[in-house]
Amino acid sequence: MSNELTTSENPGAAGAGSATGEGLTTGAEQAGFASLPAGAGRKAEIQHVMRTDIDRYYADGMDREYAQILQSEQATINPDSVNPTQPMDAEQSRISLCSSDAGRRLVSDWDEMGGFRAHLVNVQRTASDIVRTIGGNREQRVFMEHFDRDVPETARIATYAEIAAGPAYVMPATPNEVKSFEATPAGSVLVAEWGSDAAQNVAQLRARAKRLTDALDDDAAHEFWFWLDEQTPATAAAIFRKMVR
Repeated sequence: MSNELTTSENPGAAGAGSATGEGLTTGAEQAGFASLPAGAGRKAEIQHVMRTDIDRYYADGMDREYAQILQSEQATINPDSVNPTQPMDAEQSRISLCSSDAGRRLVSDWDEMGGFRAHLVNVQRTASDIVRTIGGNREQRVFMEHFDRDVPETARIATYAEIAAGPAYVMPATPNEVKSFEATPAGSVLVAEWGSDAAQNVAQLRARAKRLTDALDDDAAHEFWFWLDEQTPATAAAIFRKMVR
């Protein structure tokens, strides 16, 4: 939930260069930055531009990159002081996603479905809302680390695609289907909370679960559902609430 969407789980990324890869070395040797480590060199290069060409500093997005470098440094000192759900810049997220076949397909789909950035912002907001229910910064960071470690990349990408797709039209669940969901720890809370909307919401969850499963091979689907089964009832309920909206 973090590798492709947020900045705080990849502290070194912000100091590696601009989102486009431009400006990594241009002018660096002339400015005397070549002997510095890559991250420190980029920081010094941005600081030089900030002092000498403030228009370029903002026009090239160096202000955002500089903020990420400072956040990366703070995360190294004290990871729990940094907002774990800080959204990644759209172009950096695009680059990160395009490192895999599944990610490239997602980027292409989002480009064709109204624009990559719009879908990314929606998914980042939804994921952040879920993660913030976990607890403080440390609990959120640990949750995201476990998600990245325990959920295969294809399943993470499929999850983002499913969030972006939004709810579909469904027929209300049968009484037996509602009862089966209610028998789970999270389901017992949600069925009581949803009241007369329970049948519709349970049907929505079942439809989205099927779409997600159909998008994965057996191994990836098994690992994803195993990860979800391991979550606390409160966390599972937070995920389910978001998925029916």
